[in-house]
Amino acid sequence: MPPARADRLLLLALLALNLLLKLLWLGVNELAHDEPFTVHWSQRPLTELWAMFRTENNPPLYFLLIKAWSAGVPFEAAWLRIPSALFSALAVWPLFLLARRYGERGAAILAAALFTCSNYHYGFAHEVRAYSLFTLLTITGMWLLVRAADRPDDGIRSMLPLSMLNVVLVYTHFFGWLVVGLQGLLVLILPELRSLRRGFLLGAAVTMGAFLPYALIFLERITQSVGKGTWLSPPMPEELYNMLWRWSNAPVLTVAFLALIVAAGWKDRLRSSGLRFAALWCFVPLLGMFAVSFTVPMFLDRYLVYAAPGFALLVALSAESLFQRRVAQRSVMAGLGLGMASTFTPWKDTGAHPSRVVQVEQEWCSDGCSVEVLPQWYWLTHLAAKDIRNLKRDLRSHLGQADPATAPVLGARHPSPPLDTSLAAVVIDAGAHLSDPGRPWYQHLRAIYAKVDSVEADRKVRVYRFHH
Repeated sequence: MPPARADRLLLLALLALNLLLKLLWLGVNELAHDEPFTVHWSQRPLTELWAMFRTENNPPLYFLLIKAWSAGVPFEAAWLRIPSALFSALAVWPLFLLARRYGERGAAILAAALFTCSNYHYGFAHEVRAYSLFTLLTITGMWLLVRAADRPDDGIRSMLPLSMLNVVLVYTHFFGWLVVGLQGLLVLILPELRSLRRGFLLGAAVTMGAFLPYALIFLERITQSVGKGTWLSPPMPEELYNMLWRWSNAPVLTVAFLALIVAAGWKDRLRSSGLRFAALWCFVPLLGMFAVSFTVPMFLDRYLVYAAPGFALLVALSAESLFQRRVAQRSVMAGLGLGMASTFTPWKDTGAHPSRVVQVEQEWCSDGCSVEVLPQWYWLTHLAAKDIRNLKRDLRSHLGQADPATAPVLGARHPSPPLDTSLAAVVIDAGAHLSDPGRPWYQHLRAIYAKVDSVEADRKVRVYRFHH
């Protein structure tokens, strides 16, 4: 059933608000973390890009999207972030429709408001990474799944839109397969979706068939992560609460949201299909990934971006379920929405300032020096901070892919000194290990140079100058 006119107008207003907010402050933060990696490889020829994917933990779709987008816009951070901002703004559309299907108009507005004013989601809207697209596809997939229950007799035809969307999903992020698995779990468990079982299985087979060309790379990456481990550590118990805190903007809201969910679940006994749907969507990934992370660590905020909209939906439906009297219900919903809005800080920077590292390097190298960066992935961030156009260059020598004879001097575990030791050696260390004597390369260079200066130029990034 199409939304009522009032719902369409509300949805249009929410989309406009999201679009406005997500397009603001796009250039506040410098390119940092994994953004320079995405930008650089999106500029490389397709032959190099395809070769890189054999060792990359993300599928190709978003890289190709940025490659096409960057060809027609100014090569600046703000412009490169626009696709992510647009995807995040559009995500409020299927979320509103989901909440409206399971609840009243107030619940739909609250769910949309919780998403709109989320610092967590806003951060992904301002990253040149795939997470906002991943979020949009996840929510849309959940909406298509629920909508298909209106015509279960259509079999595969009712699942075809979802299976096609899931193809895009798994080519956007490998964790898209976790979303497909979550959809299957919902179909198996929820009575209102059980009529979709046959159609869902056929649709999932279509998705798997479309992914076959990439299956070998996917299996290689999974095998390496399971066999050799990830760069993450097993989580501490408090990380469960911290994750919910990220989704809620502030600790007081986290406690309020959890109390609301528990109270509504106790009162309703989870008989409501909406509460069951949202609770499974939110807590199965949250608790499941937490448990798995003691074997294969993967409990990270961005890896759970597909579960966070379920939390917003659960809070909104819990508020509606718990308070039956209209005045109390509206008052509580307004309070929760205002709480998120009052803790929403879209103008706040992320705290990463690689340009400060460049400034220190330039000051210390005014009389000449050799400059090296550890670990090598930080080269991209460092060069982008100097001039974003550097990311269009062939940087294989900086990334350790060139002939060893021309590789960076300090790129090895035991670096060699510069050929001219009369020049100072500057080392930029983004490894977050701040105990100088414990680093092998530090000991190596300290034995060559009489003096060393160091400063933490950016968060967890120290710059060292070795000189005579």
